[in-house]
Amino acid sequence: MPTSPSLPTWANELAEKYRGGTIIEFVVHGAVLDLVRATGSKGERQYLSLKTFLEDHIFPRRDAVVSYDVSRGITFRDDETFGDFHRVAQAVDAASGTNYGQGLPRDPRRALYLIERYMRSKVDPRGGVKPKSIAVIVEYAGMVCPAGDPGHMSSDEQATLVTLLRWANDPLFVKADLTVVLVCENLAELSPALVKSPHLGKVEVKLPEEAERREFLEHRFQEMPALQKLAKVDVRVMAKLTAGLSRVNLHHVTAQAVANEAEITGDFLNRQKKELIEKECYGLLEFLAPRYTMDAVSGHASVKQWLEEDAKLIREGRVDALPMGYLIMGPVGTGKTFLIQCYTGSIGIPCVKLLNFRSQWQGVTEGNWEKILNVLKATGPVGVIIDEADAALGNRDASGDSGTSSRIFSQLAATMGDTRYRGHILWFLITCRPDILPIDLKRQGRAEVHIPLFYPETEEDQKIMLGILAKKVGASVAKDALDITLPTRPASHACEDDDHGEEGHECGSGDLVASLGSQTTLSGAEIEALLIRAKRRAYLCSRDEITKEDMELESKAFAPSLSADELALQIATAVLECSDKRFLPEKLRDLDRGKLMDFVRQAGELY
Repeated sequence: MPTSPSLPTWANELAEKYRGGTIIEFVVHGAVLDLVRATGSKGERQYLSLKTFLEDHIFPRRDAVVSYDVSRGITFRDDETFGDFHRVAQAVDAASGTNYGQGLPRDPRRALYLIERYMRSKVDPRGGVKPKSIAVIVEYAGMVCPAGDPGHMSSDEQATLVTLLRWANDPLFVKADLTVVLVCENLAELSPALVKSPHLGKVEVKLPEEAERREFLEHRFQEMPALQKLAKVDVRVMAKLTAGLSRVNLHHVTAQAVANEAEITGDFLNRQKKELIEKECYGLLEFLAPRYTMDAVSGHASVKQWLEEDAKLIREGRVDALPMGYLIMGPVGTGKTFLIQCYTGSIGIPCVKLLNFRSQWQGVTEGNWEKILNVLKATGPVGVIIDEADAALGNRDASGDSGTSSRIFSQLAATMGDTRYRGHILWFLITCRPDILPIDLKRQGRAEVHIPLFYPETEEDQKIMLGILAKKVGASVAKDALDITLPTRPASHACEDDDHGEEGHECGSGDLVASLGSQTTLSGAEIEALLIRAKRRAYLCSRDEITKEDMELESKAFAPSLSADELALQIATAVLECSDKRFLPEKLRDLDRGKLMDFVRQAGELY
């Protein structure tokens, strides 16, 4: 199994590990369903399935190549191996009283048993004939030896696991010219006992990089001359815009364009990429199509300036000066999610929203997460939005699910802190309670820039927001309809005294109480809700336009539901977690952090 410059990186890595003489069994994982670049006998480019590539280009000189999967059972590269294997099966029948010669088994336990008998008969030098060189390829290995607790496996599943573990360090096999390749998409699909075994080598097949995508697209343009007329962007641009797609995906995109005579533009490629990656990830990721830009964000001037400066760095390719991620925090309804959705329209890179990747089935959650991370690494630069991060991500100490949550958390923390992906994967963690988000994720080196958002500070700020939100909700508003007095919420006591609420008690928390309790203006979400109610009233009155009377009636009836004390807690945690004082309103910049921490500690026990 020699290395070669014409072989993919992963194939050379496999060859180098095999030549060490101590590893004969490998797990090949990653983009194993993609096409593999190969060079034909005449020097021409070929794109083959992984199985065909292994048979013809990694093991071309092996005397026998045997493949197995639970659907097709045992198959062979050539007729000679087929006949040789059947002769061994007949010998096993004669010795053991079985009937393998009449039909090869498909179930893993018996199939692997028969393959092992064949390997032993052909590589044992004591047989009196020259030992053969053999390769065994086990496809969809996650179906053969799935993840799970060995204690809960059936006897057949345990036997299969032990067989594969035993092959890896069997002295006869290690000394022979023998290689076993287990193929699966995600390591999480396989039994942890196999994945963690020091006797197995692990090799990852990565999605094609930009140069590899460009080469494949050039090959497709040669195969399909019609693409020349349809392509409105250069092949180099196509290769850049299709980051994260496999060669199979690129084959699909080009075939769709020709079949439908669709022009290949940037928009066409983005639509196809969004659809294919979401399908590849089984609905675990949602690509966000930006509907707004930062112009739709009211207030937060210092925050907008910082984000727009980072967007400029991204567009200029100076990603080494970017943070690994952002923590967006603040009271509910301040527009945290909306801010980042607007930001996606400014940064010029694709953004995805992390959907529910958890499953009730053991091993599936880890497999989903591994799939997500592999796609993100290949798609970059990409922004990843995790809403309600405190609930979605868990922590190291999570229990009750056989350690799944803690393992997922560890994988995420490791990826967020890997500086190789600085500017390549931008993380946006959104929460109203940053105090309960694990410190591992919000420390410097992960979510580095902590951005707090607060409610409008003045009635004038509220009215500006009212006008912007009217456009957002598509409301037709009369000229004077927005010139109204908006409702307020009662100020918070935010008192730290044990006897708060008792008769005769006077709150004496000083400036801290005044600063936190003064946020009596409505949030952006509440103002939007007020507009929707006014719009409803206009429709019920058979009008499309919202009048001042509609707004005044709804404003008087509107009752803010958020507790003022809970709001004070959310403001306090945002102030404490803020990483740059320039993000804070002036009246919150110099608060006593000791008092803030005491208040958060006490209030946190209630909410």
